[in-house]
Amino acid sequence: MASGLPWKVRRMRITGPGLATIAVLTIILWGCIFAEHRTVAHARADAYRALSEIRALQLKKTMVPAAAPIRPQRGVRPEIG
Repeated sequence: MASGLPWKVRRMRITGPGLATIAVLTIILWGCIFAEHRTVAHARADAYRALSEIRALQLKKTMVPAAAPIRPQRGVRPEIG
């Protein structure tokens, strides 16, 4: 027993279909990772755009007009026809 192993050790090998399956699953995984990064980047861009619009609306709300609007004169009738 000291000279070697009493049983035969089998080597495991990856078969062709097993290797093809690993390759396909790896491609699918990388595709999912790419899609996730793209989705997050798109969501981040939408959030920045929404915040910019909110800031623009808040600025527009606080702006004061430079002059009062001109009121129509009293006694002048609009012409019809």
